[in-house]
Amino acid sequence: MVRHIFKKDWLLLWPLVVALAAFQGAVAFARFRAGQVPNSLPGVPASLLVILASLLVITLVVHQDPIPGTRQDWLVRPIRRRDLFLSKLLFSVLLVQGPWFMTDLWQGLANGFSLAESLTAAAACAFWVLLAVTVPVLALAALTAGMTETIVAALGVFALLIVPALMGVTAPTAMSGFAWVPSLVRQALLLAAAVGVLILQYRWRRTWTARGLFAGAVVVGVLVRFLPWQTAFTIDQALAASTGDDGSVAVSFVPGGERYRLGAGQGLDDVVEKPEFGAADVAAENQKRRAEGARTVFVPVRVSGLPSDARLLADRSDVTLIGRDGQIVHQGTGNDLELRGTDANDPVHQGIRVPGAIYSRVSTEPLDVHIAYSFTLFRRAATYALAARDGDQRMPGVGWCSTIVNDAGTRVLFRCLQPGERPQCLVVVLEHTPTGQRNPEVSMCAPDYAPYRGHVLPDALSRFMGALPFYDPSGAIRYPVGGPQLAEARVVVTDFRPTSHFVRRIVIPSVRLQDWQPAGSVPTWPQ
Repeated sequence: MVRHIFKKDWLLLWPLVVALAAFQGAVAFARFRAGQVPNSLPGVPASLLVILASLLVITLVVHQDPIPGTRQDWLVRPIRRRDLFLSKLLFSVLLVQGPWFMTDLWQGLANGFSLAESLTAAAACAFWVLLAVTVPVLALAALTAGMTETIVAALGVFALLIVPALMGVTAPTAMSGFAWVPSLVRQALLLAAAVGVLILQYRWRRTWTARGLFAGAVVVGVLVRFLPWQTAFTIDQALAASTGDDGSVAVSFVPGGERYRLGAGQGLDDVVEKPEFGAADVAAENQKRRAEGARTVFVPVRVSGLPSDARLLADRSDVTLIGRDGQIVHQGTGNDLELRGTDANDPVHQGIRVPGAIYSRVSTEPLDVHIAYSFTLFRRAATYALAARDGDQRMPGVGWCSTIVNDAGTRVLFRCLQPGERPQCLVVVLEHTPTGQRNPEVSMCAPDYAPYRGHVLPDALSRFMGALPFYDPSGAIRYPVGGPQLAEARVVVTDFRPTSHFVRRIVIPSVRLQDWQPAGSVPTWPQ
């Protein structure tokens, strides 16, 4: 009976299935032509259209034999409800996800990756699409009798998802390597609810009970996004394998350290461009920070015991300012902190942003500063190099990478394409080969500590890019490796892998905030 229902649905919906497959193929071909360029025009917008078109086809195939109501002919025909569900699931997997999987596999092979790499990435992506998209949409469609009801329900779900963003509420783990924890909990909750809905509908047709279950799962899923940082960090620590080589790492205050000096053109609250946080995001964030009127102070700290081949990333630094009366003056988070193993024992400056009103009130008073660092230790896995101009190389674990000078002649663009997940932490530096001179290194660390592979958007491949500046048109910064040296320069790429997560705490007694205001600016990079 499954075969007969499947055939009936195919005869009714084949034009839409063929159109969807053609659209998926066209988007995949456009991505292939775009190559290693991330977030290109056929990337995110087209991926969302593919998702929407797939949802439409899945919903329509379910509605060929809707569950709610009493006027469906399958209720009086000798059709087992299990067969009805299996036919819908088979249709969705073979005819909706099937072309999606094949285009992902084709992209990997067409870009020169091995069958094993391409197949693994495509299968991981298909698995997550099945769990995160196909099954929940089957459940949602089973709750409605027509497209109008489905659209209204989908708009309700969408509204719940975007309300926190419209209110300016940010999840504690947002844009961190621990974002996978609430995401996985949310997806597991939604998947469990979807399975419950399918059982309730296809076995007993308990529509209102199933609707309540699905709505409750969506509401709880929205709340799960705000899982406390410490909870997410503890879960990750429990699931991630640790090498235990962080035992000697310690953090201490350097009371005699020099005051922080601003770089040329740098503002107190400036944030830096990094993966998934481009120039437009940087400009918007800097404008927002300056509008807040906050003041930033920089306290010198020393990290000791860091292996020379390691890199230390502070995923989060929780800062608490306590007055002499023992009352909490301010709680917030410190600025980003990332250290090289070769910089161990050298003082670094931890930026602390304090609201303007609070700073004006307590800047001259002695405060105790408590900082709790959530650290991740990375160890060097491999180092590669390719020509700075028109380089092209395949790097195991990193991907197929190339270099090109931007149109303005100010930066070397380092672009990569990798099946599956992108490397968690790359560090790239422009080096003049004959002399060994180097420009300041560029961190491309965008960690995702999830202990599993696979994602949904935009496809089974990851595209990422970094920019290595070598010329400043304003003349404020002079680089050791400039335009004339590019012909003999190379981009050195170091791949770091996470080995452990751990927490370190320090208490800095009797600090006056005004004593740690920045001292000035540095006109050039060290030669």
